[in-house]
Amino acid sequence: MFLIPVLLLAIFNCGVFGRARWTEDQAKAWFNSQPYIMGTEYMASYAVNQLEMFQAETFNPDLIDKELALYGQLGMNTIRVFMIDLAYNIDPTGFKNRVNTLVEISAKYGIKPTLLFFTPSVIKNPTPGKQPKPDPGLVSSRWAETPSRDTLLNPSTWPQLETYVKDVVGTFANDSRVLMWDIWNEPDSPWFLNATEMQFLNQAIPLAFEWARSMNPIQPLTSSIFHGLDGVTPMIQINNSDVVSFHK
Repeated sequence: MFLIPVLLLAIFNCGVFGRARWTEDQAKAWFNSQPYIMGTEYMASYAVNQLEMFQAETFNPDLIDKELALYGQLGMNTIRVFMIDLAYNIDPTGFKNRVNTLVEISAKYGIKPTLLFFTPSVIKNPTPGKQPKPDPGLVSSRWAETPSRDTLLNPSTWPQLETYVKDVVGTFANDSRVLMWDIWNEPDSPWFLNATEMQFLNQAIPLAFEWARSMNPIQPLTSSIFHGLDGVTPMIQINNSDVVSFHK
């Protein structure tokens, strides 16, 4: 179990088409309105990665219900849930319905999910369908990168990502059952991306924030920092976030 630390900072307001980035007062007001935030990342035990979690053929709400009931009994009030654009692209309506089912189950047990869009990871170009078996003894051994490496390196495909982010955020923009939107998980992680990929990533992060913010969500936007505050990427994350989350 980990506690989700949230740092309330307002450095610069960036111009976007929707609502503005939150001020420090707005961030403090949101934080003070929350109970003590405690939870874990959540990947259902049947799933080796985000595709297996949310694909129609493997999605298992009955098992999710059993597992989140245990979370509620332990006093957790949030989960951090990794989504994936590939599952959305196959069936946008079905994908959103499955996310909504997760949100509904969570609410039964007093849990507000933090929904997460993008992350670097070990499977650089994941494909839908049957997923590989986990590698025993390795955490997240079959985690899927989203967007895929090929998509990240090809900005002409980014409008598909824009549609995904806007549609999902727009669907839940006024839903108080959702705690936060984590736009990009640990983009400063030193293990997964080379210098070329980082250049494209640093262009994509502000755009993804703009897409989400353009839907005027009531929830804050964040991007979890992994490797401290050195370098360009963490400052891009901070300067676009409503509240700043980080991993220790």
